[in-house]
Amino acid sequence: MDHMLHQADSLVENRPLDLRVLRRLFSLVRPYRWHTSASLALMLLSSLTTLAGPYLVKLAIDTAIGTGDYKRLSMLVALFILMHFLNWLTSYGQQYLMAMVGHRAVHDLRIRLFAHLQRLPFHFFDRQSTGRLMSRVTNDTEALTEMISGGIPHIIGDSLLLLGIIVIMLNEHWQMALLTFTTLPLLILAATYFRNRVLQAYRQVREKIADVNANLQESISGVRVIQSFTREEENAQRFERVNLENYAANMQAVSLFSFFLPLVEVIGALGTAIVLWYGGGQAVQNLIELGTLYLFLDYVSRFYAPIRDLSQVYNSLQSALAAAEKIFHLLDTGAEQDKPGAMAIPRAKGRLTFNEVSFAYEEGQQVLSGVTFDILPGQTVAIVGPTGAGKTTLINLICRFYEPDGGRILLDGHDISGLTLASLREQIGLVLQDTYIFDLSVRENIRYGMPHSTEQEMLQAARAVSAHTFISGLPEGYDTRAHERGALLSAGQRQLLAFARVFLRNPSILILDEATASVDTYTESRIQKALKTLLAGRTAIIIAHRLSTVEFADKIIVLDGGRIIQEGTHHELSCTPGLYRDIVEKHKKGS
Repeated sequence: MDHMLHQADSLVENRPLDLRVLRRLFSLVRPYRWHTSASLALMLLSSLTTLAGPYLVKLAIDTAIGTGDYKRLSMLVALFILMHFLNWLTSYGQQYLMAMVGHRAVHDLRIRLFAHLQRLPFHFFDRQSTGRLMSRVTNDTEALTEMISGGIPHIIGDSLLLLGIIVIMLNEHWQMALLTFTTLPLLILAATYFRNRVLQAYRQVREKIADVNANLQESISGVRVIQSFTREEENAQRFERVNLENYAANMQAVSLFSFFLPLVEVIGALGTAIVLWYGGGQAVQNLIELGTLYLFLDYVSRFYAPIRDLSQVYNSLQSALAAAEKIFHLLDTGAEQDKPGAMAIPRAKGRLTFNEVSFAYEEGQQVLSGVTFDILPGQTVAIVGPTGAGKTTLINLICRFYEPDGGRILLDGHDISGLTLASLREQIGLVLQDTYIFDLSVRENIRYGMPHSTEQEMLQAARAVSAHTFISGLPEGYDTRAHERGALLSAGQRQLLAFARVFLRNPSILILDEATASVDTYTESRIQKALKTLLAGRTAIIIAHRLSTVEFADKIIVLDGGRIIQEGTHHELSCTPGLYRDIVEKHKKGS
C-alpha cells in the first residue's frame, strides 16, 4: 500500500545530506527574522557575560586578593554578580524568542503540509499509508521544532562561546593555549566518525516511527474486522515486530551517541591535565600568575562543555535533518493543478460524453478500453456489470480523480481536462456506498458542502430525503455530534445524511455509486421516494446491483471487462439475451 513512499524514503536515506535541505530549513524562519535577530543579539550578550565571570575571578585573584585590596575585591565581586544576573536575563530572552520562532515556523509548516495533502491527486493516496503521512505532519515536524527552538540557539551560542574562549586564551598565554589545542585533532576525528554514522541512524529512526504510526492507524481503523476474525493476537505480534524495529533503530542511534559523549569527556580531561601539568609548573616557577592558571583551568572546562553540548545538539540536529528530508520530499510531490488556460464553467446543463476513453491504473492492467456513450441533460443512466468491470473507474474519471490514458470526456461539449477542477467538481454531487461522515454535528455534516446555507435550506434538504424524522429523534437533534465516520449512526442514517448533503449542494450532475447498497429495504424505499425529487432536472449516473435502483433509469449501460457490451432500457435489455437478462433472472431467483 505504501510502496511508493517506502521507495521515496529509501532514496532519501541513501543519498548524502543535501545542503538545499538546510537552506529550506532556514527559509522557514525567514518570516521571523526580526525575532531571530533579536535572539542572536541576546545570544552574543549571553556569551559575553558567561566569558566575563571567570575573567573577573582571575582579576580578583591577581589584583585584589594577592594585594589585599578589599575595595577592589568588593567591586569585582559586585561585577561578578551583575554579570550572572545579566546572563540570566539574556539567556531567558534568547531562549523565549527562539522557542517562539520555532513553534511559529513549524505551525506554518504544518498548515502548509496539510493544505498540500488536500491538493494531492487521488492516485497519490492509493499507495500511501495514512499513518505514515500522519507521522510526517506530527512526529517529523516536532523534530524540527526541537531543532529550531533548542538546536540552533545551542549551536550559535556554543560557537560564540568557543570563539571567545579561544581569543581570550591566546591573548592571555598563547603558548599554553596552543598546547591545550593539541587535543583538537582527536575531537575532529571523533566528530567526523560520529557525524558519518549518526545521520543514517536517525534516518532509520524517522522511517521506523512512521512504520509504527502506519501500523497503529491501520489497526485502529480496522478494529472491527480484526475482532471479527479474532486476529488480536496476530496483530499484536505484528505491532511488536514493527515496534521492535523502531526500538532497534533508536538503540543504534543511542549507542553511537553514548560512545561519542564520554569520548569528548575523556578528551576534555586530557586537555585539563595538560593545562594543570604545564600551567602548574609555570606557576610554581612564578612564570605565570595564579589567576591566569585558574582562568585557563576554568576556560578549558568551559571549552569542552560547548563541544559536549554541540554533540548533544548534533543528536537532535541529525534527527531533524532526516525528518526535514522526508517533509520536503512530500512537499515536492506534485499537487493537482489546473492546466494553463483552464476554463471555469458556469452551471452545466449536464450533457456528458465519453469518446473512446481508455484507462489503466497500472501499466498492463487495462480497466477501460475505448468506452463511448452519451448522456443527455436531465437523463438518468444506470451502469451495471460484474465486479471489476470498470464502473467506479468511470466515476473517478468524470470527477477527474484520475485522467484518462486515451480518449476524451466532454461536459456540455467542453473537454473536462480543460476545465478548472473547482468549477468541474462544483457541478457534481457524489454519494458513495461507504459515505464519509465527519466528527461534527449532524447540522455541520449536512452543510459540509454549503457552509453558508441558511437553516431553512438545511432543514428542507433533510426533509426532502426523509432524514428529518430520524434526526429529530437523536438526543440533541441536529446538534448531535456524529463522531468519527458517524460511528453512532446506522448505515442507513449515514446514507441519508449523505443524500441531504448532496441535495443541499444542488449539483447539476448526480452520481450514486452503490449508494443504497448498505441500507435495508425500508430505508431504500424512503430513499427511492427522495430520489425522484433529487433527480428532477439533473443528469444522474447510478451504479447499483439492486434492480429496484436501476430499473427506472432512462438508459442502462452494461459494462464487462472495461467495455460496453449492452445499452438500452430495463425493458429492452430484460427481453434481450445477454448479461443484463442474466442479472435480472438471478435477482428473481434470489428474491
